[in-house]
Amino acid sequence: MNPNLSRRSLLRAGAGTLAVGLLAACTTTKSGTTTTITLNVAEVVDYGNAILSFASTAINVSFVASAMGTANLALANTVITSLKSALAAFQTAAGSSTSVTYDSASVKTAFDSILADVEKVDTLIIAVITGTAANLSSSVVSEAKTAAGAAETLIDLLKAMIDMSGPRLRGVSPLSGDAAIGKIAIFAASQG
Repeated sequence: MNPNLSRRSLLRAGAGTLAVGLLAACTTTKSGTTTTITLNVAEVVDYGNAILSFASTAINVSFVASAMGTANLALANTVITSLKSALAAFQTAAGSSTSVTYDSASVKTAFDSILADVEKVDTLIIAVITGTAANLSSSVVSEAKTAAGAAETLIDLLKAMIDMSGPRLRGVSPLSGDAAIGKIAIFAASQG
């Protein structure tokens, strides 16, 4: 290892690689005062389905369900149902296209609904796992925390698709979208 390579420069390089990966997820073009954002349909659907899998699995983990309480658990189930509908609406709006323009009314409505629902997953489920799990230790807790981090990454990647000021990830995530999906799949399989 290069002794001149600091941890910080290594993290910056990782963030740069992640930003390049984000750029492949969508394209932004500008014509005069009109900005058009094109979304990669497969990535939106894959990320949304992974977050859906995470949420559906997490609410059935005993420490998560207990910490959430009955009212928030019911709300989480409503959000999960809404996210399923939003993903279906997005796929319907996209049709057989591999990419769609966010500026299209039906695509924008469906994508914005996906974003609203994943934000609720973040505040209802991920926050419970990261907050509660700080005081607990077991392999289930560890797997849930890892999956929650992967879900956060996917939520950030979805938001970055339409954030024209550039990617704003919560921190430097070592996970790509595919790696995050993989972490969630492992969690879902281990809890299923």
